[in-house]
Amino acid sequence: MKNIFPLLAILSSFIFISFTTENDCTILKNNTFSYKTQGENVVVIFKGNKHIEYHNKRKNFIKSDIEWISDCEYYLIIRENTLPNFPFKMGTKMHIKINKVRGKKVYYTSTLGGRSWDGRLTKIKQAKYE
Repeated sequence: MKNIFPLLAILSSFIFISFTTENDCTILKNNTFSYKTQGENVVVIFKGNKHIEYHNKRKNFIKSDIEWISDCEYYLIIRENTLPNFPFKMGTKMHIKINKVRGKKVYYTSTLGGRSWDGRLTKIKQAKYE
């Protein structure tokens, strides 16, 4: 019975540390990610204060400027778009808040026009789209 207390103390320490570690949102800066929408893989590139999404196997794109609030929060301002039936006007500003980072996965909440939705980006190797 005495041997179980040190084991419980070590286990409790690991659990406490795993819940208190902060997100390293700097993973977004100058990296390439992907996400799926309607069965399609979308490539997303963050480079400095620029954001590009490539859709339809690079046939279409959305280019945005990034206004960083902090490493874990930013605004995207849409500047250029070739995506058919794109519902947002140029200059539209979307708020993004990173909720957590787990390995290569970034979980976030986007807000635009009073609507919010959650999403997930997965870090991939640098794309040759730039």
